[in-house]
Amino acid sequence: MGDLARRDVLSWLGKGALGAVALGAVGQPAMAASGVTVLRGATLVDGTGRSPVHDATVVLAGDRILAAGRHRDIPRGVRVIDLAGKYVIPGLWDLHTHATFLEDTVAPLHVVQGVTGIREMWGQPETHDTRRRIESGEILGPRMVIASAIVDGPGSIWPGSDVVRTPQEARAAVRRAKDEGADFVKVYSFLSPECYAAIAAEARRLRIPFAGHVPARVPVQDALAQHTHEHLYNLFTSTSDNADTLYAQLRAMPDDPADPNWWGRHGGRIERAAVATHSPARARRLFAAMVERGTWQSPTLFVERNMSRSPETITNDPVALERMRYVPVALREQWQTIMSGRPTRTPEQVAELRMFGDARMRLLREMHEAGVGVVAGTDAGFAYVFPGFSLHDELALLVQAGLSPTAALRAATSEAARCLGLEHETGTVTPGKQADLVVLDADPLRDITNVSRVHAVVSRGRYLGPADRARILQEIEAAAREPVEAPVTAMGCCAH
Repeated sequence: MGDLARRDVLSWLGKGALGAVALGAVGQPAMAASGVTVLRGATLVDGTGRSPVHDATVVLAGDRILAAGRHRDIPRGVRVIDLAGKYVIPGLWDLHTHATFLEDTVAPLHVVQGVTGIREMWGQPETHDTRRRIESGEILGPRMVIASAIVDGPGSIWPGSDVVRTPQEARAAVRRAKDEGADFVKVYSFLSPECYAAIAAEARRLRIPFAGHVPARVPVQDALAQHTHEHLYNLFTSTSDNADTLYAQLRAMPDDPADPNWWGRHGGRIERAAVATHSPARARRLFAAMVERGTWQSPTLFVERNMSRSPETITNDPVALERMRYVPVALREQWQTIMSGRPTRTPEQVAELRMFGDARMRLLREMHEAGVGVVAGTDAGFAYVFPGFSLHDELALLVQAGLSPTAALRAATSEAARCLGLEHETGTVTPGKQADLVVLDADPLRDITNVSRVHAVVSRGRYLGPADRARILQEIEAAAREPVEAPVTAMGCCAH
């Protein structure tokens, strides 16, 4: 950018308060070095909950948003992209993912589908290596928040889990997680109540969040210090009129080393049966406590709904078969192993699980209406949960559960950022924020499924138009055919 053009941009921005905010956040040298791009003419849905802005102008410099709103005059010497008839939203966040260490496939697949930020729920050395390469610009991928290794109790089904048997071991696991650079501690389903309490205390002492599954033997009321709860686990058991009896029953059950998924089957059965004794009053008290403590729910509706189906209907689903070409061979083989181990379900079993899923969605609506923070997560990397694509599916299910399209969109943008403590950096299309955006062909507030109609993506200030996205998808498809060695990734904990 020449000196004259730079002066024009500075003068233009300086005419308004938003420009002052933007320049303070970005700085003139960064703007000068990276140039300026103007997205012009789209309807802006900025993620704040404010009304859409028609015929909007969004100004980007490097990895920052300089201005967003109605600006009629455009400074000279900048790149202008005409987006008339399109819709601009913040870059999407998926707060429950796996397998992004697959750098040639999973990492870029998130981005081309508009998922510019993720929370990886099982941190491995390869995951941290991938984040470093993304941050350095070597590879295309989303911004990443990374968990520790899974911290779990005896019977854990995952090789490489940090298995703890005593409170002392549990506290040591939290210290290891922090020392190894994890952004938060990931807890899992087989932890004992005593070890779980020790993790909560040590995490508080070290000021590191912890998140994940509420363990099967821990009432949700005792898990309010946990930053996010995943998968809607344990809610009906915890809100049952018979909750004390049910948890006493769970705690009295012995471990079965010969059957590592034993807890999954029995805990799941008790949870489904508890729907019949659900107490709305107990639920209201629980939700109020969650709001007071700032505990978030990441319901992962898509994976839970998917796993209620009979396996052959998942593997033969035309949409899944179309998406499968982007899944690398190693991951595809893991998925097929999972499905081959699942028995075919009768129509009656599918109907029962579907009814349970509907009950959970009703409970999620009540939780949201009570003010509990809800964020969008998918379990991408788990069998037949496709990176990028499945976040679009998740948002549609959040609307089916009773969230408005605006609320569902914010669950993957501004609310996701707030949950992560990154609201000053990301989550809205406002001056000073990171330049992560998605351009859609249709209005997501009219129909939330329009989030899948991606026209272009801006990732770290880089504009990926239709031709760029088509090229990247072709590269992903080619890379997916190549065999690569990959760590074991999430295959799920509990039977559905």
